[in-house]
Amino acid sequence: MNELFGAYTNEGSEGSEGSEGSEGSEGSEGSSGGGGGGSASSISAYSGARTSTVLANALWSTQAELTRSYPGTTAPSIEGSYGGIPDARALERWSTAVRMQLYTFELIRSVQFAAAGDTARLLDAAGTVEICKLERPGYDRAPPATHPTPLEQAVLDVIKAGALRSERLNEILMQVQIPYSFFAMLLNLQPGRHRYTYELMAAAMQLSGLAVMQFKHFFRARRAVDQSTLVQPLLLAPRHGSFPAGHATQCYFLANLLVALIQHRIGGDTQVQLEALAWRISENRVIAGLHYWDDIHAGKDLGTKLAGHFVGLATSSAPSSQAIASGSSVTPLQWLWNKATNEEWN
Repeated sequence: MNELFGAYTNEGSEGSEGSEGSEGSEGSEGSSGGGGGGSASSISAYSGARTSTVLANALWSTQAELTRSYPGTTAPSIEGSYGGIPDARALERWSTAVRMQLYTFELIRSVQFAAAGDTARLLDAAGTVEICKLERPGYDRAPPATHPTPLEQAVLDVIKAGALRSERLNEILMQVQIPYSFFAMLLNLQPGRHRYTYELMAAAMQLSGLAVMQFKHFFRARRAVDQSTLVQPLLLAPRHGSFPAGHATQCYFLANLLVALIQHRIGGDTQVQLEALAWRISENRVIAGLHYWDDIHAGKDLGTKLAGHFVGLATSSAPSSQAIASGSSVTPLQWLWNKATNEEWN
């Protein structure tokens, strides 16, 4: 699972951006059956996750002995297969890192970003359907003559929210990374049983990160800590704009995505609980002193609408399970959605 979670960082852990897990380590997924994942003869060593010249030499000498009579005497016996592997079967064979690159490319192609003045929009690929529109928040507009100004009030509200820090400290610190564990707690997500759900969530975070950074860069809103020394956030403020909130975007994206995926298969409280979790994690970012309330509300709106767009891509004209099993043409996201949908939920 490290291939999924090690690669996708959020706004609180900027230093680890770009640390996408090496594809070579995927071979270690199969090493749980024995041999020791860290030994010189393990599948992990064979995959290139660690260097083992001893293993390489042992494999080389074995190959030399097994094939000693073949070179130059007879051609290998091959039952040819031509024309490439069918789409769905290929996706089954590719590594999770490669599939993630395919999902990301598909997602990038599906949207456009347009902005002018104080308005930014995320549009579909054709530029004709508006996915989400955000306006510059009131705290970042020219101040009126009255006091407190919207900015002063917004900063004051952040300072007041800090009163909850003592009871939320553990949550705040544990939610710096994308809070997969909190969603796993709520839904009993098992890395083995729900491996494709985790992969679906990681793919969603790719679109979330790409989209939210476009908005953040356009608005370039200063954080509350840039406006007042009284804020004193619990964590170092991320090095990008405050609006909209990345955590709120991520969590509402995940919440709505999982509602669409699971529906009522593990109880009728699923949607209520997922939305409550998304709000609490988002709220903690204000309590930590990293965001304004307007950032959270905008992130909620963006995340919810991104989820709708994502689900639409994954389910639009999707082939049946039988068609996918037979190797029929399918987009990477449709394949992944089908895999996650068919996992055991109760």
